[in-house]
Amino acid sequence: MILGIDLGKKTTGLAISTGTIASPLKTITHQSLGESVDIISKIADEEKIEKVILGYVEGKIKPYFQMFAQKLKEKNPNLEIILWDETLTSRHATETMIKLQVPKLKRQKRQHEIAAALILQSYLENV
Repeated sequence: MILGIDLGKKTTGLAISTGTIASPLKTITHQSLGESVDIISKIADEEKIEKVILGYVEGKIKPYFQMFAQKLKEKNPNLEIILWDETLTSRHATETMIKLQVPKLKRQKRQHEIAAALILQSYLENV
């Protein structure tokens, strides 16, 4: 099983794949990087995750993603963690939901897990 992550400072989207198709899993909220690591570690254990595809953005915020990856690896040494460029996935997720006529309130709630699915799908199509 592979877990895709659209990591945010307070809200993080998760997606999952057992083969060639990524599916949105859930959106979690957290107060800190450590709390997000704890929640995702528990989910990874429950879902029998072997590999994590962590979306990241180049620039000043990139160390935030690297720190998350390091902490997640420390807590879960058997997980393979791959950083994957997620540039514009949140915008793409929103545009897709608008085209599908998803109401605004539902779009806001699901944007991050849809973005995580786009990140994971991008990885699956390029490996």
